[in-house]
Order: sequence, then structure tokens, then C-alpha cells
Amino acid sequence: MGYLKTILTYNVPSEAEVDRTFLESHGIAVCLLNANTSRNELGAPFFVRLQVMEENAERARGLIKQANPQRFGSSERVNEIDRQIKRALARIACVGIPVGIAVGLAAYFLTADPAHARPIRVRGSWIVPDFRLELSILAGFAASIGATMWINRKRD
Repeated sequence: MGYLKTILTYNVPSEAEVDRTFLESHGIAVCLLNANTSRNELGAPFFVRLQVMEENAERARGLIKQANPQRFGSSERVNEIDRQIKRALARIACVGIPVGIAVGLAAYFLTADPAHARPIRVRGSWIVPDFRLELSILAGFAASIGATMWINRKRD
């Protein structure tokens, strides 16, 4: 008796069910891992794994590749997606984060001092509310997102 081997993972459970039925019609026993925990056609909270016995793995992979080759994708497409992700992360690190820090610091130091704020009593202590820190974090976060979206926009 061998071990189960994952052939494919799916985000949409119905795709896994189609491939399971296809492989079972060709005499290959199939196990769907996480199939019952991800009954959501908008996207599974867990990836569904199509598993077969180790000795049937190559035959199952060949059958699915023959019937539905786009399930496996191409190495060129995977490499292109990898390059796009790395470029986007580099832009976030080089542009988005520094812009967010700069805007956050500017928002903190340029907002008015809360001298006019009225003290409030919290757990027996009097404090003066200072929302400058929260404002600067929010402004920095929004600026990071905006700068990143601007730098990663599609160029025609």
C-alpha cells in the first residue's frame, strides 16, 4: 500500500469534483482533501487537493493534462506571474512604504497640538486625548496604498 500524492490543488471545489469524476471513470481511486470544508463557489477558504495513490500519480496527471491542459498552466506563464509579483513587491518597498512613512510623519508633525482638547477621566486618571498618532498612521497607510496603486497601474 502506497501513499497518497497530491496531483492538483483547486480554489473552486466544483473543478476538483469534475476532475475526480473524470479520473474515477478511468479506474483511478481519488481522494479530495478539504472538499467538505470548502463548499463555496466564490472561493474556498482552504484549497481542495486532488490526491491519488503514488503508483497512479503519473497516469492521473497525464489523463488530466490530456483532457484539460490549462489545469497545469505553462512554465512561461508561471515565470511571468512570478516576475510581476516581484516587481510589484519591489515597487511597494521602494515607493509605497517610504511615501507612507513620509506622509505619516508629516501628518503627525503638521497637525495641531491637542492643547484645546478637554481632559477626560479614564480608570481614575485624567488624560488629554491626542488623535495625532492615529491620524498619522491612517494618512501614512492611505498614502502607501495610493502610491503603490499609482506606481503599479497598467501602462498602455
